[in-house]
Amino acid sequence: MTRIHKLSKRKKRDYLFVALLLAYPVLQFVITWGFVNIGSILMAFQKSNGWETQWTFDNFVTVVKNLFETTLNTTGTKWLNNQTVIILNSLGYAVITIFISLPLSLLFSYFLQKNMPFANVFRVIFFLPNIIPIVALAMAFNTPLKENGYIYEFFRMIGINMSSNLYAQWPTSQITVYLYCIWAGLGYNVVLMSGAIGRIPKEIFESAQLDGAGYFTEFTKITIPLIWPTIVTLVVLGMTNVLTLYLQPYLLSNGTTSGNIYSIAMEIFETTASSQDANALNQMAAKGLLFSVIWAPIVMLVRSKMSKKYDDVDF
Repeated sequence: MTRIHKLSKRKKRDYLFVALLLAYPVLQFVITWGFVNIGSILMAFQKSNGWETQWTFDNFVTVVKNLFETTLNTTGTKWLNNQTVIILNSLGYAVITIFISLPLSLLFSYFLQKNMPFANVFRVIFFLPNIIPIVALAMAFNTPLKENGYIYEFFRMIGINMSSNLYAQWPTSQITVYLYCIWAGLGYNVVLMSGAIGRIPKEIFESAQLDGAGYFTEFTKITIPLIWPTIVTLVVLGMTNVLTLYLQPYLLSNGTTSGNIYSIAMEIFETTASSQDANALNQMAAKGLLFSVIWAPIVMLVRSKMSKKYDDVDF
């Protein structure tokens, strides 16, 4: 005979507590992600002729065709079209995050943990851009670069004539945005990595020093492997910027509609904010879905490969 085990009152309370704990995030996911994105996904397969809506793949065909159009981009660059510039701009956010911002943050975090003078002061300085509103931060970054700004005047004094509008010509426009992202993003990475490095037992470093390990060996053979999960997380976040980052270039350019600094997300944002054409909105929905389907597996593959490099360590 099958025995039926009745749940004890304690078990029931535990299950009820877990259910209530999960209810809010699940409900939030369904409302803020499910409803919104289901509508966007359906729009990607729709085409309006003014009287009725048809289900079609034409939006995806149009998006792919635009990638290979032969018309000049907004800057007149002959070997790039508008969509190529947008894709390059977007991919650049992953490149600068993984290969510039992340290594710099890792180095700064490591040396801040070595009891250097004024270490806490430097942590505050690094983190300041993350507690200042992004609108004020973009204005603070732009002001010295404008005509009569101190950086503009410095370059003029040494014989370098900067454009009065750095966002008027590609690739100078996008390089300027990248510099802002590196400057503003260092603090967030430094705080996370400092916390991860701070969790490493000091006895490990002391043992390495007794064995004659220098800073380089300690950094590459101990610190990086032990905080590898944090590094993997930051790499994944950096790669997601390819499809999500739009506010920074938008604010730096004061909402300009110039395609020089468009990212994939910014183009979708600008189109949905200004266009009343249903088919244009459907095409942007198709574009977002297409690039998500392409990029998401790449992000997951990178995460999977990186996670296998070092075993997880508990301490």
